[in-house]
Amino acid sequence: MGAATIDRGRPNLLMDHLQLGLRNGDPGPGPGGADPTSAGPHFYLSLYVIPWSRDLGAGHVALLRHRWPGGRTEDMTLTDNPSLARAHQANLRSVGYSRVDLTAEPRSASFGRNPLPEQDRIRYLISAPGVDVEARWDDLGEALFTHGPAPQRPESQRIWSVFFEAGSASAAVNGVPVPGHAYAVESWVEWLGRPLSSAHVARCEILVDNEPG
Repeated sequence: MGAATIDRGRPNLLMDHLQLGLRNGDPGPGPGGADPTSAGPHFYLSLYVIPWSRDLGAGHVALLRHRWPGGRTEDMTLTDNPSLARAHQANLRSVGYSRVDLTAEPRSASFGRNPLPEQDRIRYLISAPGVDVEARWDDLGEALFTHGPAPQRPESQRIWSVFFEAGSASAAVNGVPVPGHAYAVESWVEWLGRPLSSAHVARCEILVDNEPG
């Protein structure tokens, strides 16, 4: 019988991280379509589901960018644990995060998801005053088990993740469907060796601080 190994690193964070980016235009070939550098998503959701962390707390944090009818784009942070959200915002700002503006005060929100036995899809409902978001990751593909230096702090942290790309994805805000489609994100090539769909789920992420010295 083999023996387990106790890693000498310092466990830092456990989470699921769900991302959903949608934009208009030609999706192009390949997984999720093309990723022209000239166009960013008009809808982007980065949802952190954190059951345990050493320093930040636990709960949900949703970073949302939405282009309202009429063309106004709004960035917001939604959470069921404001202290967690503020700490997470500060942590992301410290590594130069810029996909969503993190300067606004987090808004209180509730979070609900579909039953766990529905393992080939994930649906989240996020409700805050004036904003109701439905996000869906459907037809989840084959599991990709990955591990390596943490992209945001490669010198000091490692991360383990199980990725699932969505075969189809959609969102609605205040009951209005968001137009657009998922697309391939080329920036993942450096870390993953291949593009990754803008609609994907990273389950069971484990972030570990490297052993000192």
